[in-house]
Amino acid sequence: MTKYECPKCSGKGYITAYANIAGGVCFACGGKGYKLQKSAPKVSRTYSFLFLWEDKSHPNYKGGEFCRCFNKKARSLSAAERIAAQAMARNGSVAFKVEAA
Repeated sequence: MTKYECPKCSGKGYITAYANIAGGVCFACGGKGYKLQKSAPKVSRTYSFLFLWEDKSHPNYKGGEFCRCFNKKARSLSAAERIAAQAMARNGSVAFKVEAA
């Protein structure tokens, strides 16, 4: 078993913002400050999403240049590209770029 720091409470075992609920004890780790897992957790990286709009009336139009719209965590570049493609289809962008942040 791999012992690693609880990501919810950062290894403290409590969350001060929730002191009024069960004394702020972290429910994710049960107040221990660590978690046990068979294998080490996969670390997600943060990726920046840049989109390109051709519609001049769109609020994110930047004169034909890519606009950095948001950062998001993903486990791999291919997962980040899938997220960007879905967002592009929803928001009417014509192209996108994904960069590791």
